[in-house]
Amino acid sequence: MPGLTAYFALLKTGSPKAGETVLISAAAGAVGQIAGQIARIKGFDPVAVAGSDEKLEWCKELGYRTGVNHRTSADLVADVATACPSGVDVFVDNTAGPIHDAAMLNLNTFGRVVMVGTIALADRFDQPDIGLRHLRRTLITRARIEGFLLDDHESEYETAIADLLSWYKQGLLQTREDVAEGIEAVPHAFVRMLKGENFGKQLVKL
Repeated sequence: MPGLTAYFALLKTGSPKAGETVLISAAAGAVGQIAGQIARIKGFDPVAVAGSDEKLEWCKELGYRTGVNHRTSADLVADVATACPSGVDVFVDNTAGPIHDAAMLNLNTFGRVVMVGTIALADRFDQPDIGLRHLRRTLITRARIEGFLLDDHESEYETAIADLLSWYKQGLLQTREDVAEGIEAVPHAFVRMLKGENFGKQLVKL
């Protein structure tokens, strides 16, 4: 349920205010493409992180102000700083890894981080996440970092679905799907998703 995930991750856990900069990783993916559009609808300042210039162009069509190509960036921290000149107020993290590090190093005082996914760690979920440690940064910024699971908001689904349907009927929400054909395509489609090669929601048509 990418729409519900985007809705609650952005509006409930992160609690952004109008005008705040919301950085979203995997911005052209199933959750990211919806989260960016909700950010636009609510008057936030959405900034995308995606894995190709084509994906970033799609994000801009959806209402993202600008974005960063994490695959071609030579300095991800600097590029996020350029894309977010006022800093990052809310980071919707669908990936973890180096993108998370870049966001943390650009996080504003009282910034909020919503951990939605950790796809960058897909080949080592059972191992410690070894990388930069941001405890001092978290202390100085008084940041709030919160894990997100959709099931925690089950009692609020009705309101969320009503909002999403209303925005869709008004033409305010678009989605893109990446459809593979046939049951034999499932393994390849799954690997493509793990590598970030899919564009939008990855589906397999049986």
